[in-house]
Order: sequence, then structure tokens, then C-alpha cells
Amino acid sequence: MQRINQNLSLRLLAMSGDLRQKAAIEALSRWHQVDEISEDAEIPTCRYDALLLPMNGSDKNKIPLNVLKNVVHSSGIVLGGRISEADRTELACTGLTVADYAVREEFAVRNAIPTAEGAVQIELSELPVTLHGCPCLILGAGKVSRALQMALRGLQADVTVAARRCSDLAWRQCCESKPLSAPQCS
Repeated sequence: MQRINQNLSLRLLAMSGDLRQKAAIEALSRWHQVDEISEDAEIPTCRYDALLLPMNGSDKNKIPLNVLKNVVHSSGIVLGGRISEADRTELACTGLTVADYAVREEFAVRNAIPTAEGAVQIELSELPVTLHGCPCLILGAGKVSRALQMALRGLQADVTVAARRCSDLAWRQCCESKPLSAPQCS
């Protein structure tokens, strides 16, 4: 992903979103002019250097991306999380550069933490017992699973992970979680 030159002041249009989007808007506002637009706002008529979409921004916006792309200069950039392949193709055909921050490993890892914490919050509010000593089954062994395992182990839960690949089970065993069942690994 190309780095935005902090010495060059850009004009950015940012779609409203969650706290991650708010933090991005606040940080970018230190160096650039950032206009924020909500889903029910009127489309601006001026041109911007870049469009900043929230996670799943191209899928959940009430304002269609084909309308939003018209407010970005033809050599501009569209930044977003989990931009669909169809939207990537459409944007690229107009000369816009597309940068999907969700494909960056450091973003995905850091994003797994609040997701895991949200899962623990739901568990704590729904269960009539504490998680201490409670058997917990996690299906899958991805980034969210890893963050969730750490959180649950911190609460002294009895964590079991079910995974399909031998390599995932090996990592789980390394990280002190017992595998539910091991596929035939040679």
C-alpha cells in the first residue's frame, strides 16, 4: 500500500463508520482536510483525492459505490476494508487505486482482539456461571481463535479448539490449548 505523504495536504472524503473509522478520520485530520459523510447525507459536488470507506464499506453503504467513486479524482485512491472483487474491478477500470487495509496482516491481527473480546462479553452476559473452569469449544484456528484462546485462558476456562489442518492443531498444542480431535497427521 502506498504511503500518503504527510507533507502534502490532501482532500479526503470519509464515510462515517465505527470507532476504527472515527480514529482514522481523527488521525488523518492532523495532516489533511477530511470531510465526513454519513449514509443519509447529500453527495458532495467537489472532487477529493481519496475516499475512505469503513470495514465492509462497499457492501453496507446506502450510498452506492458507483456514486461515491465520482467524487474522487480519476488518479485518486479508495481505501476500505473488505472491498469486494467486483468493486475493486469497477474502481480500477476508472483509474482509481484501491487499497484494502483488511488484507494487511497487522490490521487483521489487531482487529481480531476486539472481536474476541466481544465474544467473551457475550459469553459472560449469557452464561449463568463464570467462565473459570468452564469448558469452551472454539471452532476454527484463525486469528480471532488465537485471540479468543488467550482471553479465555486468562479467565481460566478449559479451552478446546477444533481445527481441520494438522498445522493449526500443532500451533494450538504449542499455545496450550488441547485439540478436540486430530486429523490423520503424518
